[in-house]
Amino acid sequence: MRRLLTVLAVLQLTACATTHTNDPRTPSGPAPRPVPPDASEARRLGAEADKLLEDGRYEDALFLYRKAYNDGFRHPDGLYYAGVIAARGGSIDESLIWLGRAADEGFAALQTMNLEPSLDAVRQHEGWARIAEKVTANANKDPSKDTATAPAY
Repeated sequence: MRRLLTVLAVLQLTACATTHTNDPRTPSGPAPRPVPPDASEARRLGAEADKLLEDGRYEDALFLYRKAYNDGFRHPDGLYYAGVIAARGGSIDESLIWLGRAADEGFAALQTMNLEPSLDAVRQHEGWARIAEKVTANANKDPSKDTATAPAY
């Protein structure tokens, strides 16, 4: 019995000595590189969201715009329409996020944005001023871009 306990103790010590620890002083190797999003997949999802938008399937379109954005989709018109859909669904905060993203990506259809009835409640929010200012600056850079190219609905 004593011999068995000794063997078990030695095995336990050996196992402890070779077990990986989370000690930062002894790293286990290089950290894996993050996998970059697939731009072609993001474009595909964005195009599919545009199609759903044309078909009037707004909730499905917004779902795909979210997924496409997470995969790298950055088309300003698509981001704008995601903001419009969110506003139609009553989510002012999400709408502001999408519209801010659209403005940051160069959305310049100031007249379209100011006349969209779905954005009436969003225009009352304090965050609207920054977005309108950015879109105005984008429109002033290139006045020919003062029209949205995504599908009308």
